[in-house]
Amino acid sequence: MNIVILNGSPRPQGNTAAMVAAYREGAESAGHTVTVFDICLMHIAGCLACEYCHKKAPRRCIQKDDMQLVYPVLDEADMLVLASPVYYHGLSGQLKCAIDRIYAPGYPRRLRKAALLLSSGSPNVYGGALYTYQHSFLEWLHLEDMGVFMAAGDENKSPELLERLRAAGAALTEPDEHNVARLVIRAGDVEVQASLNQTQAARDLMNRLPLTVSGVDSGVDYCCELKEGVFDEAEKQQGWTDGDVSVADGWFAILHSGQDQSQDYRVMVVAHLDDEANAQIRALPQQVTFELSLDEPYAKTATPVNDGALS
Repeated sequence: MNIVILNGSPRPQGNTAAMVAAYREGAESAGHTVTVFDICLMHIAGCLACEYCHKKAPRRCIQKDDMQLVYPVLDEADMLVLASPVYYHGLSGQLKCAIDRIYAPGYPRRLRKAALLLSSGSPNVYGGALYTYQHSFLEWLHLEDMGVFMAAGDENKSPELLERLRAAGAALTEPDEHNVARLVIRAGDVEVQASLNQTQAARDLMNRLPLTVSGVDSGVDYCCELKEGVFDEAEKQQGWTDGDVSVADGWFAILHSGQDQSQDYRVMVVAHLDDEANAQIRALPQQVTFELSLDEPYAKTATPVNDGALS
């Protein structure tokens, strides 16, 4: 598994750095690849809100600073770890700039998991950092929470804390089917699930659910109007496989048939139905209203792993 750690501490030998080193040691001992970016030693400016990355050059930031070193590594990462001292109940300002700049790529392509490492002088000061982690990463990016590790006061650099972090890193496993979110499709008494992929369009659809759409069977698909969302043109594919689900260009479509004649079309596939589920869709009436929702097999709740900093 590829792991990226964004270290938001300005102190190279500080408490946060010790937490990062222990977590990295444990993860690497289990065979994972870990890349640490010391954000405070890099030149990363704040977001300009210019929308260049969304309107002129999709997923590309106009600013050519050190964030350009982070983007390609983050796009290949399976897990993201945020590490920071707590300043005014939140993450450090330098780390916050880097997080804001993730707006450019939108949804890193492979991310499935996340963890949070926090160091503070006093307990019970984590509210702002936890809010960012919960809502911007676990919920918006739909990442599985691998734990929140907090250290206050004398807990920092303690042997107990560092061993806990090493053990947590060593216990990490590769993403598997447990980490795959599923699109739930209901039509009357029929309910099926389609495994969602990692495309920009799939991540965007997850954040738009629940939805209700209506469509007509064309003979090869149910095609339903749906307000256009975010997608990357480069992720479209030539043709489809029976059972693919497509979202792009103002349409939601369940492509239940016609794969042999599909090579003339470029489609944005976001999910796939297995053969049994696809057969149930194919048997529906010509006109159907679909209720779309999301099933995630993992909890989206920030979980404190060590209670000492909360007492």
